[in-house]
Amino acid sequence: MSKPLREPLFKTTSFVFHSFREMQAALYGDSKDYFYVRDGHPTLEALEQVLLSYEPADFAWVFSSGMSAISTGLFALLSQGDHVVVQKEIYGPTRLLFEEYLPSFGVSCTFTDVNDVDALEESITPDTELIYLEMPAPFTLTCPPLEQIKGLADKYQVSVMVDNSAGFGYEKITPFADLVAISLSKYPAGDSGILGGALLGCEGWKEPVEMARSTLGGIMMPWDANVLIWEMESMRQRLEVIGSNVYQLQSMLSAHPMLKEVYYPRDINGKSVKMGGFVTVELNISLLDIARFIDNLSLFQKGVFWGGSIPVVTPLLASYRVEVLESWGLNPGLIRFYVGMESPDRLYADIVSALGSL
Repeated sequence: MSKPLREPLFKTTSFVFHSFREMQAALYGDSKDYFYVRDGHPTLEALEQVLLSYEPADFAWVFSSGMSAISTGLFALLSQGDHVVVQKEIYGPTRLLFEEYLPSFGVSCTFTDVNDVDALEESITPDTELIYLEMPAPFTLTCPPLEQIKGLADKYQVSVMVDNSAGFGYEKITPFADLVAISLSKYPAGDSGILGGALLGCEGWKEPVEMARSTLGGIMMPWDANVLIWEMESMRQRLEVIGSNVYQLQSMLSAHPMLKEVYYPRDINGKSVKMGGFVTVELNISLLDIARFIDNLSLFQKGVFWGGSIPVVTPLLASYRVEVLESWGLNPGLIRFYVGMESPDRLYADIVSALGSL
């Protein structure tokens, strides 16, 4: 008997039952029947199985956005009175979540340099429940020492949560984390324009994560889940091209005399790590000249999106104010390039041309 080439789309928000007992069993979780689309649906579960083929977790849970996945995971993990040790350099909206929103629920946070394991250990208190990381850091692209941090977390019986959006599909993170968050809008979505996120984790977090997702309502609808299943059929091939492109571009940029520093995904010892399509540069020029440099680029789109075929340039100043960056010890002149699937030779020529116009 033939079968569909792709998973069928179940475009519905509701499910009907043959009897009261069947409905009651679904409501209380005594059956595997679907109850309401906010709790789960067949297309979503098919996408979750695809995600598990990339990362060896017990479960995957899909959400309507990356921030929905992160915030739901934190609500599932944390309670009033808990303390979180947070990586200093993380995605802006996530930092806002820790600085502005979680404290109002009685959760305290300490931002620290997680690459310094001794400093990290000093930040742990008797109330610490979680260590939160991002892999790699969004602009300097350093990769925290996950194995050492996991050992420290086990020593103090603390959970570890990692945002691996930029590295998903390259490195396996779940052996060193209780929960892994990813943005499905990036590599999985490619150029499809789908917004989404996911958590991957172990058996122990199944009930709290699913309860929090159902209550907070951040689930992905069937159409978007169906498109992502299609897009992820080509993700491995896309990641291979992107990884090759960024390696070639970072090698060329490292030899350019106008660049003060070239940052690429690397461990704390400076060893290059295959982790996404980014390279960041630091220029010895004024902030005004940085603006001119950005405007003179022709192949790179200016924005904060990434993950598809289109090359993108994102200046750090597009995400944060100067005084905020300086308080974090980050140079406001950092500029991040996402290579996409464009020729690295053409991208390098575009950067050199923009530098030559200064």
